[in-house]
Amino acid sequence: MRRMRLNTLALLMTLVTLAFIGALALSAAMPDSKKKPPSFPQSLFAQAKPEDYVTDDTCVTCHKSAHASAGNSPHALYVQNPKNPLDKRGCQACHGPGNNHIDHLLEEDKPFEHVISYTKAKPEEINAACLRCHTDTLTMAHWQKTSHARANIACTACHQLHWSDRTGKDRAKEPAAEDKKTGRGVSLRDTRSPVFPAAAEPKALLKADEPTLCGQCHKREVSEFRKSFHHPVPEGKMVCSDCHDTHPNRDNRKRLQTGKQNCITCHGKMAGPFVFEHDPVNSLSSEGCVQCHRPHGSHNPKLLVTFSRGLCNQCHSDKANNHYPGLSCWTAGCHSSLHGSNHERFFFAP
Repeated sequence: MRRMRLNTLALLMTLVTLAFIGALALSAAMPDSKKKPPSFPQSLFAQAKPEDYVTDDTCVTCHKSAHASAGNSPHALYVQNPKNPLDKRGCQACHGPGNNHIDHLLEEDKPFEHVISYTKAKPEEINAACLRCHTDTLTMAHWQKTSHARANIACTACHQLHWSDRTGKDRAKEPAAEDKKTGRGVSLRDTRSPVFPAAAEPKALLKADEPTLCGQCHKREVSEFRKSFHHPVPEGKMVCSDCHDTHPNRDNRKRLQTGKQNCITCHGKMAGPFVFEHDPVNSLSSEGCVQCHRPHGSHNPKLLVTFSRGLCNQCHSDKANNHYPGLSCWTAGCHSSLHGSNHERFFFAP
């Protein structure tokens, strides 16, 4: 009797398991009606058939100068590989299947719904097109967490698809007024004069040198570099990306750094470790290095926020009325080891 019950139970479990597997297989085979179709520009590639792709010679008919500059671009090394799938070859790797564009070329209403135009598409559409290939650099999830993504910045605000110009010199122009309102096509022209004549040469596929690119939005930082004391960006010895990660990449997407860790890349002697560490230095109980220093530029020596005793009085206000060290706390011969000390808790001179 007991054996019969066990056999019945085993049979029931087998039937339930088979029913569950069958349901999974059926759901996988049936199209998901709730799944959203891909949005533009992914929709161009998702809906394309092999016959929708044309040769680059067809594109050259209208886009001769753009095609010529693209041939000199680092992108050309990848998109000219004949082993690539059709949607990763030639002009259409970035701009979408050519036949759809040609078939709707004469339509006055919404002519850019069938081609990826990097002067007309919205920033989020441009970024989605670029990340079709650049997922080894960063994913959409990584990009969306950045301040640039939240500010609705397009990849083409800083990067050029081609080599010397992104659209061909015959069509390079400022965005129309209505495009500026919608955020379409708003980007820096690569003919802009550099903000610092001695700036370092721009990296491949950047539209200009880094201070010029970053300065189109970060104008206050550019003005700070013109102060008497500054990091040597205007002299071309440093660039913005030496300190700032403009977006995650495969080298730093898992790296989290405090302000101190960024600064001690160059200022190693301030790193410690110290037995007695000044609170601002550890970046845990304060703003870190920027509590005392302005990283871009300052009117005060050593990029200090303020000079003399006023700097220390930001925190040590109890010493302001009865403590007179002279010009500054660190030049009076007392607290000379401001970043930290291995022998004295008040950072006195050894």
